[in-house]
Formats: sequence, structure tokens, C-alpha cells
Amino acid sequence: MNFDLTEEIVAMQDMARKFAEQDVLPRAKEDVFKRDLVAKMGELGLFGCAFPPRYGGVEAGFLAHSVVCEEISRADSGLRSLFNLQAMTVPYTIMEWGTEAARKKYVRDLVLGRKIGCTCFSEPNVGSDIAATETRIEDRGDHFRINGAKTWISNGTVADVAIVYGSFDRKLKHRGMCAVVVETDQPGWTPRETPKLGDKSSPIAEIHIEDVTAPKENLLGIWGEGFKVAMTALDRGRISVGSGAVGLAQACLDASVKYANERVQFGKLIGEFQLVKGVIAEMVSMVEGARLLVRRGAWLNDQGRPFTREIAIGKYAAGEAVVKAAGMAMEVHGGMGYSLEMPVEKYYRDAKLYQVGEGTANIMRLLIADDALGIKKANRPRVHVPDDFRDLD
Repeated sequence: MNFDLTEEIVAMQDMARKFAEQDVLPRAKEDVFKRDLVAKMGELGLFGCAFPPRYGGVEAGFLAHSVVCEEISRADSGLRSLFNLQAMTVPYTIMEWGTEAARKKYVRDLVLGRKIGCTCFSEPNVGSDIAATETRIEDRGDHFRINGAKTWISNGTVADVAIVYGSFDRKLKHRGMCAVVVETDQPGWTPRETPKLGDKSSPIAEIHIEDVTAPKENLLGIWGEGFKVAMTALDRGRISVGSGAVGLAQACLDASVKYANERVQFGKLIGEFQLVKGVIAEMVSMVEGARLLVRRGAWLNDQGRPFTREIAIGKYAAGEAVVKAAGMAMEVHGGMGYSLEMPVEKYYRDAKLYQVGEGTANIMRLLIADDALGIKKANRPRVHVPDDFRDLD
């Protein structure tokens, strides 16, 4: 079993790390959306790891995406949230499930950072149970009409393109769901930014949707397959979220090691005390273990094999690890950890999101346990929509 990264992936990692250290890290404390960094990531090809060249990608795969995502999060977890949407859950979902017209219209511009995307799952009354969506998508003959409200939408105030999940018949539950690509420059699309604890460089919004329209070619999958579209998008998004958690946990470890090697108390470096050594050792073990679990999920996806179970395990482990690592980093830093002058207070605030985004920790527990108990197998054959069903031209 070879755990070494390929030369191509190492080159992507080096480029991402250089960009993160030179362009992202110096501005990480700026709690604002940075459109110029989106453009630069697009120019560097960082969004395109999993995409073929015709869509602006470099076709390096999902493991490469995981590695790059980790480097971005290590510098600024908030930018990682945006990275997930730009490099995975919006353009990849359109590429996989969209009509050829939709692919041509949106994917390349998203991958190159020319347009910004968002994905609309959550609602005021709907969280983990996305099949209970109250958003209404109506077939109006030559177009779709959408009405509803969405909450906790990353990039919601800055997105040019949105994937909206809704229902055409709530009685059918998940079989009544569909997914549509929507352009946000319409009068009925009204976002309002939501204040939040961390990840502040990635704006989150509540969106009111009133009589917003989309052409028929913007349907993802076929009518009634929105739930399948959502599940595949969430699986791949968990690669990004798990990788981001690992990157932030690594940042917590890096900061703790640096401080332990500089801070002197009782006449010696605090890193020489056994209690501090124990904390560092536990952090190292958590980070390394979570990294391997997440990368296994990404690697399986690259092999075309089912990976829902594995990436759920990875995402769950990484989310738990980063929250614990952030607390440990605060502990190592003592009073200085509470200061806004040190980076660990930001890490502490940013970490909690990794137990929520792309499936809460409890949802991951249920998925993993149901699989182990034989109640419901997580890894089932993938269902791909044939091109002749996708293309409505």
C-alpha cells in the first residue's frame, strides 16, 4: 500500500501552499469576502483539480482536490468554505447532472473563478431532513418557477449562480424533489447576510425567493431526481469539508508547536513539560488519523468506487478532531489563546462549523452506525443519469 502522493499532486500541493502563505494568510484576519482571491484561485487552476481541461480543469482528481483544500483551510478556513462551492458542490454537480447547455453555460466560468456559486439546501424549517423542503418548484411549460426561503447559504450574498433544491409535490417526499440552476440577478432573489461565529470571510445568507425563474435546460438530472442529485453533491462536499477540517486542525497543531517552543515558564520551554507534550502528541495523532481517513474517501472516488461510508467516517473524524484540536491549542497558549492578537482564537471559532456543514456530526453518526448494524448500507451503486435524458435540446 503506497501512501505517497504523485508528483502531479505534490506540485498542486506546493502551488496551493505558496498561494496560501503569500496571498491568503496575511489577510486571514480580514473578516470580509475577498473576490480577488477567488479570481486568483481560478487563474491558478486550484478550483479545477477534479475537472477535465474543457471545463478549465487540470484533471488531477479528488485526492488532489483534498490536498489543495487542506492547504487553503490551513491559512483561512473561511476561504475553504468558498473553495468547496467553487471547486466541488456547484460546478461538479452541474457537470455530472446537468444538460450539455447548462454545462457549457456555467461550469467553466465557475471553475475559472469568473462566476461565484452557491448551493441552497437548508430552510427556516428544514435542516438535515432536506426531503421535507418547503421550497416550491413548478413546471410552467417553457420554464420553471421557484418560490420559497433558504437559510445558511454560504456565498449567498455574492453568488452569481445557485443550485436550488425544492419540491414539485411534497406528498412524494424525496421522490418529489428536483434541483434547478438559477441565476441570481433576478428581482425575486433577495439575500440577507446572517451574522455568525466564525468562517467570516465566507458570507452566509438567508435568501427569500419569489417567482424566480429558470429555463428548462437548467434542470439537474430528470424530474423527481433532486434527492439523488443532493446526495451525490453532499458526498463530494464531505471530501472538501473533511479536508478543510484537517487543514484547520493542522494549523492548530502548527501554532501550538511554535508557541511551546518559544514560551518559557519556570525556567524552561513549556514544550519540555510532560503535560504539554501529551497535548501535542494527541493533536498529532488526531490530525494524522483524520487526514488518512479523508484521503481514503477521496481516493476511492478517484477509483470510481462507492465512498459514501468512507467519507462519512472521514468527515466525522476530522470534524471531531478539529474541534478538539482547537480547544487544545487554546490550552497550550494559556491566556494568550484568548487574545485577538493570536491566531488560535480564530481557529477556535472556525472549528465548530466542521461538525455542522455538509451533514451534522449526528447525521454522520447515524449513517455510519446504520451501515455497521446492517440497517441501511451506505455504499450503494451509484445512479448516473444518461446524457440522452439530461439533454433537452
